[in-house]
Amino acid sequence: MKKYKQIIIPEASMGEWEKLHKGEASRKMFEYYRTQYVGKRIINQHLGIVVEFNMKGAGKTAKGGPIYHEKKCLIEILDKMVEHAEYNNWGDRKITDPPHVIGYFNFKVKVKIDGKQEHVHLVVRLTNDGKFHYAYEVNVRKQKSR
Repeated sequence: MKKYKQIIIPEASMGEWEKLHKGEASRKMFEYYRTQYVGKRIINQHLGIVVEFNMKGAGKTAKGGPIYHEKKCLIEILDKMVEHAEYNNWGDRKITDPPHVIGYFNFKVKVKIDGKQEHVHLVVRLTNDGKFHYAYEVNVRKQKSR
């Protein structure tokens, strides 16, 4: 595997996202993902793999876990995060996964939210058709809400 160090750090701003309650934010994130990402393909700079965005990723990102404060605005730079993320490790498929899922590529990516650097963990599913699908993202380090 080629040596890779993330140089480009995507930036986001809380802006209007900060005012949204969790339910509103979840709906807006889902709609943003659906209109901006579904069907889109991004090449990850570290591994050179083509990562596809589909509706499964929309549900996991917007509704599949807690909507922590900083997660809201990251939806706007999700494509840049996937593009510049650094491969971290492999995750085996879970017993509860559908049969077409082979496993998971785990990535880490640095982002700046309102000028403050954060670390985010991205997950990409590998399926038996040889395709890579964005699955979801989670905050790496625990922080207090702003």
